Amino acid sequence: MTNHSHFYSDTQESQGILGNFAQISGLDGDRLLEDLFFNWQQTLGNLKHSYANATSHLIDEISVPVSQKIINDSLDNFVVKNVDMLHHLRLDIHDGWLRLYATINIKGIFANVASNFELVHLQLDGHTQRLVLRQISDTDVLELHTKSWWQAPLAKFALRAYHVIFRKDPLPLILSQIEIKGVPFTEHKGSIVYLELGRWLGKVDIIINTIKKIQINQGILEREQLILKAAPNFSEILSLGDPNTPIITEKDNPKQASSKS
Repeated sequence: MTNHSHFYSDTQESQGILGNFAQISGLDGDRLLEDLFFNWQQTLGNLKHSYANATSHLIDEISVPVSQKIINDSLDNFVVKNVDMLHHLRLDIHDGWLRLYATINIKGIFANVASNFELVHLQLDGHTQRLVLRQISDTDVLELHTKSWWQAPLAKFALRAYHVIFRKDPLPLILSQIEIKGVPFTEHKGSIVYLELGRWLGKVDIIINTIKKIQINQGILEREQLILKAAPNFSEILSLGDPNTPIITEKDNPKQASSKS
């Protein structure tokens, strides 16, 4: 009760000062109060926007190394364990390229295959989590088992025929045939393979919240590690949110507060 009376007396005092000023200057008191409120709102909004823009340029980019082991552990946890047809998925990372190993089981055909890729694009932010690879070698069939004796020679013949007829490797097509809840595991265009990581990362709040704070637009492959080029998002780190969002809203208008009193 005391706090409310104190707020009421402060409001009366401020209105009295503004009233006296308005009387001397010949201006309307209510209009003067509204103009002061909106000018103050605009000033603080500009300060917030300028601060968010200034901090975003303090550190243009930082390098974040991610080890090969961490990547493979993540692939196992977020991909392999969610795809029945995919038994194993591993990356061996080298300078400028990587070798992908995959063990798949499609309609009774159990195959362990490997192929080489380049990293074309990597984007991780609050809206998009995408990995884009380019295949730079044909697929090596390291191991092949089938339930029926005739499936193995038929599968090998199909692979050779695909190379001869279409003059390209079948691995991107095979990966796109693996579905997770009706959605293809990957998409491809020629030798380019697109992997939407958000299908799995979107379920892990701690990862998404971290990605919102650090935007990644580039990755560099080095021996047994991936170097992420990251730009800190200071608006999210400092919990500023959208710099265009008003700090003071209409509910803070002292004219409304005094009327409710």
